[in-house]
Amino acid sequence: MSSSSISLPSLEGSVASRSPSPSSTGPDHYFEGAEKLLEIWFHVEPTSKSLRVIPYNELTELLDLAHCQIISSRSNEKVDAYVLSESSCFVSDSRFILKTCGTTRLLDTVGRLLDLAREYCGLNSVLNVYYSRKNFARPELQIGPHGSFEHEIARLDDHFEDGAAYCMGSLKQDRWYLYTLHSPVAPQRNVDHTLELLMTDLPEEVCALFTKEVCADGPECTKLAGIDKLVPPGTIIDETLFDPVGYSMNGLLPHSDHYVTIHVTPEPEFSYVSFETNQDLWDLYKQANKVLDCFKPKKFQLTLFASDESPGAKASQQHLWERDIPGYRRTDLQFIRLAHDTLVYAQFKQKVNID
Repeated sequence: MSSSSISLPSLEGSVASRSPSPSSTGPDHYFEGAEKLLEIWFHVEPTSKSLRVIPYNELTELLDLAHCQIISSRSNEKVDAYVLSESSCFVSDSRFILKTCGTTRLLDTVGRLLDLAREYCGLNSVLNVYYSRKNFARPELQIGPHGSFEHEIARLDDHFEDGAAYCMGSLKQDRWYLYTLHSPVAPQRNVDHTLELLMTDLPEEVCALFTKEVCADGPECTKLAGIDKLVPPGTIIDETLFDPVGYSMNGLLPHSDHYVTIHVTPEPEFSYVSFETNQDLWDLYKQANKVLDCFKPKKFQLTLFASDESPGAKASQQHLWERDIPGYRRTDLQFIRLAHDTLVYAQFKQKVNID
């Protein structure tokens, strides 16, 4: 697919809403904004086909297993990006990314995804796997293995050999989990990196922007909140403002497999924003500061992966290791050396001004 948009029959004409419905109110209403994030890289053979040839109906059935649906989509020459009822999906030639929030069952898709890659694409082996998430505020609401990281590890081990699991941050506070392969196949790619910011406790005036009471639709919300300033010029933006609250955005950079994705859970009682990108046009340290200036969270977690051949991202890792983030106090900082990547993890809290 090389066009800038795709015709989508699944939810055409309907009002986009998260599940469970955010219109539910009362003391028991809660929506888990923190996402489960799965990224799988496949080994490409001379006879292999792109993951993008998987039929649309197969993709929708795959997402049904996770209990989410496609709302809209955009494409460029390298990647197809889908806004989902619960977050996003990105499909490129040899990389599949699925990010889902709420009480979705993301790991229920893994076996079927591996089958589809073999059946339609001739992709028979996996280079590497990355499954990650922050700790859930309400883990008891999750379904199946997602109630605990130990159960998620066991489910992933059913599909992959030699998995490695990590916990970053204090077990008594916010933390971040990662599952990857201990000895992955050497990658067939060169420069690769991913920056992710997981932000909580947003100001109420920021939360209010991502509601139908303030904005009519996604494009208006993107401009009013200043999100259009967080992506490089020329980025193809596909956004949705949910009814009555919530926001999702995918951005594709032209002529590349680089993307930006943002998801906002704006209810003040459990506000949450995620920002993720692998773009290489802007300095990642400076971009992180732009994102924080936009959303102004009281707390956030930051991760930055960099492949061995990504000097720009490694420089940003060094900056994050050595520099402060203006307006924030660093409460945790860790570094991991993986087989073909390095990872910096950091936690920050907003500084309190004392007059």
